[in-house]
Amino acid sequence: MQIMGSLQVRQHGQEIVLRQQAGLRRLREEELEVIRGDGQGERKAFERIYDYDVYNDLGDPDHDVSKTRPVLGGSKEFPYPRRCRTGRPRSKKDPESETRSSFVYVPRDEAFSEVKSATFSSKTLQLALRAAIPSIQTAIIDAKLGFPHFTAIDSLFGDGLTLPQRQGVGFFRGLLPRLVNAISGGTQELLRFDTPAMIERDKFSWLRDEEFARQTLAGVNPYAIELIKEFPLVSKLDPEVYGPPESAITEEKIEEEIKGVMTVQEAIENKRLFMLDYHDLLLPYVHKVRELEGTTLYGSRTIFFLTNDGTLRPLAIELTIPPSATGPQWKQVFRPCRDATGAWLWRHAKSHVRAHDSCHHELISHWLRTHCCVEPYIIAAHRQLSEMHPIYRLLHPHFRYNMEINALARQALISGGGIIEISFSPLKYSMEISSVAYDQLWRFDMEALPADLIRRGMAVEDPTAEHGLRLTVDDYPFANDGLLIWSAIRQWVEDYVSHYYPDPNYITDDYELQRWWDEVRTEDTATRRTRHGGRN
Repeated sequence: MQIMGSLQVRQHGQEIVLRQQAGLRRLREEELEVIRGDGQGERKAFERIYDYDVYNDLGDPDHDVSKTRPVLGGSKEFPYPRRCRTGRPRSKKDPESETRSSFVYVPRDEAFSEVKSATFSSKTLQLALRAAIPSIQTAIIDAKLGFPHFTAIDSLFGDGLTLPQRQGVGFFRGLLPRLVNAISGGTQELLRFDTPAMIERDKFSWLRDEEFARQTLAGVNPYAIELIKEFPLVSKLDPEVYGPPESAITEEKIEEEIKGVMTVQEAIENKRLFMLDYHDLLLPYVHKVRELEGTTLYGSRTIFFLTNDGTLRPLAIELTIPPSATGPQWKQVFRPCRDATGAWLWRHAKSHVRAHDSCHHELISHWLRTHCCVEPYIIAAHRQLSEMHPIYRLLHPHFRYNMEINALARQALISGGGIIEISFSPLKYSMEISSVAYDQLWRFDMEALPADLIRRGMAVEDPTAEHGLRLTVDDYPFANDGLLIWSAIRQWVEDYVSHYYPDPNYITDDYELQRWWDEVRTEDTATRRTRHGGRN
């Protein structure tokens, strides 16, 4: 009798637990249904709705027809990740686009905290540029010519520029405390940019090949360099449109620069040749950009040789212009040179590559890969994972503030006439190039640091090496430091996930987790679905 009574009590308890679980699941479903919204109406600041839209708010044709920009996302021509839907009215002059406003909706959970708002203002850079640019322009004799000589550039760091009368010391110190020094001197107030540490140590280091090569591995954009795995170099672009695909960098030219130490094929076999390749990415935009006033563009390839002391040495730079109605394809190879004319042509070629590299950093490495591509994952997580879900709790600290920062970027950074367009050489085509890079380069299963290094030939798998990778270039600070951080995060995530999912069946049975991943893979365009490396 006691045994029967115990069984009845246990069964009754299990029934209560099951009813509680069913009720809890119903409440979680109801909450997620509200969060997803119905895709209708303009979103308000107090709402907590997570829905998808394309990047159709970058232009502002109603105020300035020259600021009309194509929609990014939802098409094969301009594939792009989704962003959070705001529901603003359509533009009158471009029905495909949304109207712009001073308010850009983000769900209230994603809005900056008071502390974050105090340190990050959407108008910070905009105000700084509006105040600084007139001052800088006063130091330029001819606005179309730019800086007339190097001394004029030095004056930004040394002598300083007279501030506009409407601004003052406190204004600039508050806006850009890490970049500028605003100082008072008699009746004038001066804006003086902080001298970069590299320039403080060696004023002309930026002219030297050693520094040019070092920054490829340790500068602002260490994401782009890759190992050359085959030679000759050949473009993948349509030769009927862009001209002969073969590079003008020949084996003879490379072997001349490495002084017969080895042949090109031996250098490739020994993993000694590397490249910055901005040829196919930029070439389709060369003529478009060159039609704009005050800028220019080439397709470029830069070849480096790994020396015996473990450092890179630049060997050659190829600049290319595709054929046009008025002329054939133009391409020229520049190499280190001792005569004055050749030396300055080489320096100019390096300057073009650095301009391409800075564009790649801001448009692709930073904006696209760090901010833009993450937003659809954040939206899907809120739409499909309840706040008590362990994976949501794991990801939330990493997702925090990203959507707000992206919204502010659409408002002032990547928008038509925004900071990106006035600062980088592709000007109004900058975001289109970002879309092309997304189409050509981005894959979810290739974005992890080890996979990225292996894809670019900068590392190979080696179970005996630290982190399971052996670097192709030992002195690669980005990879050396990055793998330490990557390994620490990976260990933490593995321990955390294993605690909640000790058996693979737990993953397949987790309906919220499965719906989240399905939405990530299927909500965007078909072209993006192919970039997730298959179903996991």
